[in-house]
Amino acid sequence: MKARLRPGLVMGNVVQYGDNIRDIKKMDIDVFKADIQKCIDHIHEDLTQIRTGRATPELVEEVMVNAYETMAPIKNYASISAVDAKTLSIQPWDKSILENISKAINIANMGLFPMIEGDRVLVKIPDLTEERRKEYVKLMKDRVEDGRIAVRQVRQKYMKEIEELQANGLSEDEADRTRDEIEKVVKETNQSIENIKEEKEKDLLTI
Repeated sequence: MKARLRPGLVMGNVVQYGDNIRDIKKMDIDVFKADIQKCIDHIHEDLTQIRTGRATPELVEEVMVNAYETMAPIKNYASISAVDAKTLSIQPWDKSILENISKAINIANMGLFPMIEGDRVLVKIPDLTEERRKEYVKLMKDRVEDGRIAVRQVRQKYMKEIEELQANGLSEDEADRTRDEIEKVVKETNQSIENIKEEKEKDLLTI
């Protein structure tokens, strides 16, 4: 049975912070990168909910459907494909929930028009007005800024952890090396976020 360390107690080369036991010789940069990736994934997920004038499965796949006495995204219940540039086809594996899917899309209030046709739900994607496009661009930029804030918070968390590790024996050289690596990842991430923003804005403004 492994000995449980008290907070801040050093034993050999490890130190405990809360429920986490870390090697004081270094910080696991892969854990930091994984947390940063979660920020990017969340931005992607948020932006797929902001529709452009084109039909893409991502537009509706996260819409929550009430079926079988539970709530789950459409993608859990059906295959989604683009029939053409303005139409999506949603084919549930269980045809008894066609009405549930159509109702869920209406409730989502995304300005889409679902219609049940045989064993599928067809979703018409109307053209965006210029005013609506500008509203969506503003919403998109707000979501992107939320993502940038999340990245800064992750950075601050790990910078503080480096200070705590230093106080418990982490070498200055290792601390500086880790800080440099964190800053490099953050810089690359911010550039990726900017690229995501520019691409989404282009999609929103393209008629």
